Amino acid sequence: MLEVLTQDYVTTARSKGLKERVVVYKHALRNALLPVVTYVGNSIGFLFGGAAVIESLFALPGLGELMVTSSENRDYPALMGLSIAIAIMVLVANLCTDMAYAAVDPRIRYD
Repeated sequence: MLEVLTQDYVTTARSKGLKERVVVYKHALRNALLPVVTYVGNSIGFLFGGAAVIESLFALPGLGELMVTSSENRDYPALMGLSIAIAIMVLVANLCTDMAYAAVDPRIRYD
């Protein structure tokens, strides 16, 4: 956010006489949110991938624990189904991230 506040378009908005709140929320915050949205969207995939380790470590029931036990028992159809389910969850998270891009930055259009 501090880096965005020093950009030329923020200085131009201030020189136009806009209120500081309008400059920060409308001009600076929208452009500063793009890296945050990217990071959150990518970390969701890592959360789904790390579920197997956390659930097996703390003996929590869930998809990760099911994946570990099915790999120990060599239950390949269950492993393939869980892999597809996790891949679909990651794809949905990436789709939500792309839609959040369009909501945050009006320059991004999906036609």
